[in-house]
Amino acid sequence: MKVCLFSSPEEKYSDHINLCLENFKSLFAVFEPIVQRALGYNDISNAFRKMITYHDLGKLTERWQDIVNKEIKENKNLHKPSHSSLGAAYLWRVLPDDLKEPISFAVAIHHTDRGLLGDNIEKPDVQAITDNIADFSGRIKWFDKDKRESLAEGFFPNELRDLYINDLKEMARGLRKWAKGCSLPDQHKRRLQASLCHHLLKLCDISAASNRRKWEDESIDEGELYGGWLMVKDIKDYVSQINERMK
Repeated sequence: MKVCLFSSPEEKYSDHINLCLENFKSLFAVFEPIVQRALGYNDISNAFRKMITYHDLGKLTERWQDIVNKEIKENKNLHKPSHSSLGAAYLWRVLPDDLKEPISFAVAIHHTDRGLLGDNIEKPDVQAITDNIADFSGRIKWFDKDKRESLAEGFFPNELRDLYINDLKEMARGLRKWAKGCSLPDQHKRRLQASLCHHLLKLCDISAASNRRKWEDESIDEGELYGGWLMVKDIKDYVSQINERMK
């Protein structure tokens, strides 16, 4: 029996990524000039599209999907493994130098907002072991493809089958060196680059997820949900206005 792959108990994974990509199309038209200038690349749309497409790859692990399906059956929230570092590690592998660093950094922290203080960057390999998302050989345990509906083409690259814990470790080592192993002016420049990537990703991600019921509950403490329901509403309205303007 086939079951869906979920981004959250209320949303299919493919639906969420497609919504993110729809928002990205309009947002990138606005942000492209400043991002080009900050990163020093003229043609960066493909790299940023990959950032949006693969930022949630960690939700496709066997354990993550099993827990979400349990949440659906039991109608309650359960602790899930961190998912951000897997998408970051894949992008670190496939993107060119000077682009992979700020983009992987942005993906790694897109649910923590704590930069180098988070385990997603400090020790994602240890985190993967603790979260039980890797087998004894160190290979990441992805969803069982034979038992799940197939994803949209391109949403799960074949190279992910060979993603190991060591890939997370190499990404973390590279990001620490990139963030700290340079002059002070270069550190500031790189923080700006990562912040721009992060900002664009968060706009796409939060606006795409804003239709989930949890964002509509005004009684929820503001600190629990990306700064609260009001912030989510503001982002949704902002992105909606840009989408309308770009039509």
